[in-house]
Amino acid sequence: MPKRPPTLVDPRLATAMSHPTRLHAMKILFERQASPKEIADELEQPVNNVTYHVDVLKKLGCIELVSTEPTRGGRVAKHFYRATRRAYFDADMWDQLNENEKLDVMSTLVSLISQDINEAMATGTFYDPDDNHISRTPIIVDLLGWKEITTILDRASKEVLDVEEAVAARAKDGDIETMHVKVEIIQFRSPSPKSK
Repeated sequence: MPKRPPTLVDPRLATAMSHPTRLHAMKILFERQASPKEIADELEQPVNNVTYHVDVLKKLGCIELVSTEPTRGGRVAKHFYRATRRAYFDADMWDQLNENEKLDVMSTLVSLISQDINEAMATGTFYDPDDNHISRTPIIVDLLGWKEITTILDRASKEVLDVEEAVAARAKDGDIETMHVKVEIIQFRSPSPKSK
């Protein structure tokens, strides 16, 4: 059986993404620049806790400092960060996580997906433009079919990121209108239907 193509280059990302607070912080920092205080306010967590996890992300090279802003009469500086890499696991990196870490990553990602959809529906952006893709496809497969679907979805994820790179290149050359888009792919084994 061929190995799945790697999508995670740096193993430090597995450590970064194995804690829910860091995963939430990374989600925010992929979308915009933010300070630990802003992240803490959004996550409704103590600033010192979020600051600790932001420091971990910085040491791992997953985020970078982009600016500072003086506060409290200039004696203290507010630090603003942004993400430097995408958060993806390949099969080998995923296997390095223990069961609790895997559960933390999965439950946090499902929560983030739910928040993303709720926010888009509440603001009306979910239907604008109205040719977005949404599907639910319950099917029956064997283990080979499962692996084939996984390969298709991995390839789709890579192609989506290729589109983002192409848009970034076009945006540099001219004044084009861009929009924030979230593509959320999920595949899972469901329990067998109960017989009546």
